[in-house]
Amino acid sequence: MEHRENGAPDAQSNEQKVIKIDAASTAASATSGQSDETKAVSDSALPQYSSDMDAGRPAKRPGLRGKLRDSLMSGWYTPGERMSQDRACLVISNYTTNIVANLIGGSFYTGLLLLMDADDSFIGTMSMIGVAANMAQMFAPLLLERFTQRKKLLMTVRAITMVINILVVGLIPLAPVPHQAQLTMLGICVAVVNFAGSLISPGLSIWHIQSVPPRVRTSYFSLVTMTVGPIVAICNLGGSAIVDMFKARGNEYGGLMALRIIALALYVVDFCMYAHIKEYPYENAGSKFTLRDLFTLPFKNKLYLRSIAVVFLWNATYNIPGSYYIVYLLKNMNLSYTYITAANLINVPVVLLLTPVWGRFMKGRSPFRVLWIGMLLYVVYYIGLAFVTENSLILYPIMLVWGFVMVIGINLPFASIPYINMPKEHQTVFMGFYYAVANFAALIGVTIGKYFVGATENVTIEFMGCPMVNKQYLLLLTGALIAGAAFLVRRIERTTPYEDG
Repeated sequence: MEHRENGAPDAQSNEQKVIKIDAASTAASATSGQSDETKAVSDSALPQYSSDMDAGRPAKRPGLRGKLRDSLMSGWYTPGERMSQDRACLVISNYTTNIVANLIGGSFYTGLLLLMDADDSFIGTMSMIGVAANMAQMFAPLLLERFTQRKKLLMTVRAITMVINILVVGLIPLAPVPHQAQLTMLGICVAVVNFAGSLISPGLSIWHIQSVPPRVRTSYFSLVTMTVGPIVAICNLGGSAIVDMFKARGNEYGGLMALRIIALALYVVDFCMYAHIKEYPYENAGSKFTLRDLFTLPFKNKLYLRSIAVVFLWNATYNIPGSYYIVYLLKNMNLSYTYITAANLINVPVVLLLTPVWGRFMKGRSPFRVLWIGMLLYVVYYIGLAFVTENSLILYPIMLVWGFVMVIGINLPFASIPYINMPKEHQTVFMGFYYAVANFAALIGVTIGKYFVGATENVTIEFMGCPMVNKQYLLLLTGALIAGAAFLVRRIERTTPYEDG
């Protein structure tokens, strides 16, 4: 998220999530509303361009195709500008990265685990391993802040982790070793991928956000938010059809490996996009940090700690279901990959139509305010999913519609929250701390989910005439805790200054 999917739309960005909408493909920022004192990236470190984005632009193109192109590029792309070219590469990278993450993750990853006869306990353990390894992001500055140029290092490490995650993990079921040894190998691979990825993810974020200065972030992230989801959903549908076709022939594993081969080809495209993106000087690059600095610097910034508190509340609650709901759909409900993916295609019109609506609602408002409203409304989604059974299957797409609508109001503010009140100096330290807390909170969430499912494994209850198993009332627990978190975020919003620049 390493990828995690519960049959739901995604709401927060990291390698375990369904959809990432960030400049680094790991974290996002839309801090166009911040004051000069709290901007995420120092404009002095970047080439300066006129704030008048319309000056010097070519005339609008005629025809439907021209209008569509102008609409998609408006606000973030200027022909002939180097940063605009880099942003175009970032957009393509967002597409390829998210498609790859979904082809090897989500329901397909869960299906691979089930083919390896992994039980609920092991699936929960794998989630815990991935999240725990991601906490190494806290220590990324000890490595990254020593380098004035990081591009080669970041790309090399990312390439290694992607090959392991795509190819090696997929080949483990073919290893000529006992079943338990295969599971152990899988756990080691997941730990290595997440640990190495966590060491570079803050660096990727800071590197890529250089090409997305505050004046264009709202337009850039709105475009990515509107387009990534539909593209990923369509690709998932094609991937599901491939797996179901192989499954019908008694070779489900062959279908899952076919998706991984496609993912590997897409990563090659992604690598080429990364290679084009320019790297600019970093503030305070080349400095050396002690372990003590990693903890003391963030705690000296009280305002930034409020952003930390928000991500903690969200990740600790949102991650409770883990992969258990997709297990419920595949195993308990015996739904096909195609049905699950086709239902999620509802995301396409919802995101296209309602992202601008949420964007207008967010304009001039604190991201914290938009977030707690979105979180509170999102609770209905979990309550509805809890009552999806064979007799009420129609409830599943209905709840997906509601979930996709509300998750837009969560994704958009989370694009900026990591950078609210972040100082200009030592940004890698603050980003690493942010990620570390986010993953620690996620670890708490998946741990709660694992032990709750284990403790209620053989408990079946009937609620309002609906027989329910543990994976269903786990969703009710998640909804209740997210509601409580929303009210706490509301309190933070009331005490945190935010200026719309």
